[in-house]
Amino acid sequence: MAARLDDALSTAALNETERRVIERLVGRLRSELGSDLLAVWLYGSRARGEADPTETDPDLRSDVDLLALVNASRNAAKLRWWAQPMVEAEADAEGDSPVYYSLRVFDDDWLRGRRRIRSFFTQEVDRDKLVLAGGDLEGEEYR
Repeated sequence: MAARLDDALSTAALNETERRVIERLVGRLRSELGSDLLAVWLYGSRARGEADPTETDPDLRSDVDLLALVNASRNAAKLRWWAQPMVEAEADAEGDSPVYYSLRVFDDDWLRGRRRIRSFFTQEVDRDKLVLAGGDLEGEEYR
Protein backbone atom coordinates (compact mmCIF):
# COMPACT_ATOMS: atom_id res chain seq x y z
CA MET A 1 0.00 0.00 0.00
CA ALA A 2 2.78 2.45 0.87
CA ALA A 3 4.45 1.88 -2.51
CA ARG A 4 1.19 2.69 -4.30
CA LEU A 5 0.84 5.91 -2.32
CA ASP A 6 4.46 6.82 -3.05
CA ASP A 7 3.91 6.14 -6.76
CA ALA A 8 0.80 8.31 -6.89
CA LEU A 9 2.45 11.15 -4.99
CA SER A 10 5.56 11.04 -7.18
CA THR A 11 3.72 12.81 -10.00
CA ALA A 12 1.96 15.37 -7.79
CA ALA A 13 3.14 18.95 -7.32
CA LEU A 14 3.85 18.68 -3.58
CA ASN A 15 6.72 19.54 -1.29
CA GLU A 16 8.03 17.05 1.27
CA THR A 17 5.98 18.48 4.13
CA GLU A 18 2.78 18.26 2.09
CA ARG A 19 3.59 14.66 1.16
CA ARG A 20 4.04 13.76 4.82
CA VAL A 21 0.75 15.42 5.76
CA ILE A 22 -1.04 13.49 3.01
CA GLU A 23 0.59 10.23 4.08
CA ARG A 24 -0.58 10.86 7.65
CA LEU A 25 -4.11 11.70 6.48
CA VAL A 26 -4.39 8.62 4.28
CA GLY A 27 -3.08 6.47 7.15
CA ARG A 28 -5.65 7.91 9.56
CA LEU A 29 -8.47 7.42 7.07
CA ARG A 30 -7.47 3.81 6.51
CA SER A 31 -7.13 3.16 10.23
CA GLU A 32 -10.43 4.80 11.20
CA LEU A 33 -12.59 3.64 8.30
CA GLY A 34 -11.12 0.27 7.34
CA SER A 35 -12.95 -1.41 4.48
CA ASP A 36 -15.58 1.37 4.45
CA LEU A 37 -12.95 3.65 2.90
CA LEU A 38 -13.45 3.16 -0.84
CA ALA A 39 -11.05 5.77 -2.16
CA VAL A 40 -8.87 8.76 -1.38
CA TRP A 41 -8.06 11.00 -4.31
CA LEU A 42 -5.83 14.03 -4.75
CA TYR A 43 -7.34 16.37 -7.33
CA GLY A 44 -6.94 19.90 -8.65
CA SER A 45 -3.76 21.75 -9.53
CA ARG A 46 -1.61 19.60 -7.22
CA ALA A 47 -2.73 16.42 -9.00
CA ARG A 48 -2.28 18.01 -12.43
CA GLY A 49 1.26 19.10 -11.52
CA GLU A 50 0.43 22.75 -12.16
CA ALA A 51 1.00 24.14 -8.65
CA ASP A 52 4.36 25.42 -7.47
CA PRO A 53 5.31 23.26 -4.48
CA THR A 54 7.97 25.79 -3.44
CA GLU A 55 5.52 28.70 -3.19
CA THR A 56 5.56 30.27 0.28
CA ASP A 57 3.41 33.36 -0.30
CA PRO A 58 0.13 32.56 1.47
CA ASP A 59 -1.83 34.44 -1.20
CA LEU A 60 -0.30 32.37 -4.02
CA ARG A 61 0.10 28.93 -2.44
CA SER A 62 -2.28 26.39 -3.93
CA ASP A 63 -4.53 24.24 -1.74
CA VAL A 64 -4.01 20.51 -1.41
CA ASP A 65 -7.41 19.11 -2.40
CA LEU A 66 -8.37 15.62 -1.22
CA LEU A 67 -11.58 13.66 -1.66
CA ALA A 68 -12.42 10.61 0.45
CA LEU A 69 -15.23 8.31 -0.60
CA VAL A 70 -16.83 5.94 1.88
CA ASN A 71 -19.39 3.20 1.76
CA ALA A 72 -22.95 4.56 1.82
CA SER A 73 -23.56 2.67 5.06
CA ARG A 74 -21.36 5.28 6.80
CA ASN A 75 -22.64 8.70 7.76
CA ALA A 76 -20.59 10.93 5.46
CA ALA A 77 -21.99 14.11 7.02
CA LYS A 78 -20.77 12.99 10.44
CA LEU A 79 -17.40 12.02 8.97
CA ARG A 80 -17.01 15.50 7.49
CA TRP A 81 -17.24 16.91 11.04
CA TRP A 82 -14.58 14.43 12.14
CA ALA A 83 -12.31 15.11 9.15
CA GLN A 84 -11.65 18.81 9.72
CA PRO A 85 -10.06 18.49 13.18
CA MET A 86 -8.12 15.47 11.89
CA VAL A 87 -6.70 17.55 9.01
CA GLU A 88 -5.77 20.28 11.46
CA ALA A 89 -4.00 17.82 13.78
CA GLU A 90 -2.04 16.10 11.01
CA ALA A 91 -0.94 19.33 9.34
CA ASP A 92 0.05 20.80 12.71
CA ALA A 93 2.02 17.64 13.52
CA GLU A 94 4.13 18.23 10.39
CA GLY A 95 4.54 21.94 11.08
CA ASP A 96 2.31 23.11 8.25
CA SER A 97 -0.77 25.29 8.29
CA PRO A 98 -4.01 23.30 7.99
CA VAL A 99 -5.64 26.08 5.99
CA TYR A 100 -3.91 24.74 2.87
CA TYR A 101 -5.59 21.32 3.10
CA SER A 102 -9.09 20.49 2.00
CA LEU A 103 -10.53 17.04 2.71
CA ARG A 104 -14.03 16.47 1.39
CA VAL A 105 -15.82 13.30 2.49
CA PHE A 106 -18.73 11.82 0.56
CA ASP A 107 -20.30 8.41 0.14
CA ASP A 108 -20.51 6.33 -3.00
CA ASP A 109 -24.21 7.18 -3.47
CA TRP A 110 -23.19 10.83 -3.75
CA LEU A 111 -20.60 9.90 -6.38
CA ARG A 112 -23.14 7.95 -8.42
CA GLY A 113 -25.61 10.81 -8.28
CA ARG A 114 -23.04 13.42 -9.27
CA ARG A 115 -21.82 11.31 -12.17
CA ARG A 116 -25.38 10.64 -13.29
CA ILE A 117 -26.05 14.38 -13.69
CA ARG A 118 -22.59 14.95 -15.15
CA SER A 119 -21.59 17.38 -12.41
CA PHE A 120 -18.81 19.72 -13.52
CA PHE A 121 -16.97 19.20 -10.21
CA THR A 122 -17.10 15.42 -10.49
CA GLN A 123 -16.00 15.48 -14.13
CA GLU A 124 -13.00 17.63 -13.16
CA VAL A 125 -12.07 15.34 -10.27
CA ASP A 126 -12.41 12.24 -12.45
CA ARG A 127 -10.21 13.81 -15.11
CA ASP A 128 -7.41 14.90 -12.78
CA LYS A 129 -7.46 12.57 -9.77
CA LEU A 130 -4.52 10.66 -8.42
CA VAL A 131 -5.66 7.57 -6.52
CA LEU A 132 -3.96 7.57 -3.11
CA ALA A 133 -6.00 4.77 -1.54
CA GLY A 134 -8.73 2.42 -2.69
CA GLY A 135 -9.69 2.59 -6.32
CA ASP A 136 -10.69 4.95 -9.09
CA LEU A 137 -14.35 3.86 -8.75
CA GLU A 138 -14.81 4.07 -12.51
CA GLY A 139 -16.68 0.78 -12.87
CA GLU A 140 -20.29 0.44 -13.94
CA GLU A 141 -21.38 0.05 -10.30
CA TYR A 142 -20.30 3.66 -9.69
CA ARG A 143 -22.14 5.19 -12.63
